[in-house]
Amino acid sequence: MADSWLVLKCSACNICHGRKSTGHSCPHCGQRISDNAQVVDKAVDSTELRMKVVLANTPDNLKDLLKSKLSKDSPLVGKEYSSAAGLKVVKDSVNKKGIIHIDIVAEKLAKNGVEIEVEQFMEHIETQGLVIRIESGIWQFLE
Repeated sequence: MADSWLVLKCSACNICHGRKSTGHSCPHCGQRISDNAQVVDKAVDSTELRMKVVLANTPDNLKDLLKSKLSKDSPLVGKEYSSAAGLKVVKDSVNKKGIIHIDIVAEKLAKNGVEIEVEQFMEHIETQGLVIRIESGIWQFLE
């Protein structure tokens, strides 16, 4: 597990943070984190690390409640809009006739974890010249 992430507890401020190694300054208080720093947990990737750091900094009496609220399927931080994600959503939303309906777009945005208002998203797609609005909530895809 050489490439694992470490959940480290700062001896000065007692706040946990994640890093791949020791020998740095605490991001919270600036105290130097030495090689003998307390390793609270390990994670295999940054997503797991984020969850473990959140839980490590949560008071014991709230950890079980927080664990139950956060499922492994839901991200802690939603994806922001990117052009690649937007194009994928648009292409996945097109029916056989090249038509896009707003309810399908909303479903695809949610499925891909993109947090943006559907109307705002489609207005952006229109300005990019990828679609033409036919009527309210319906667009023609221009390939």
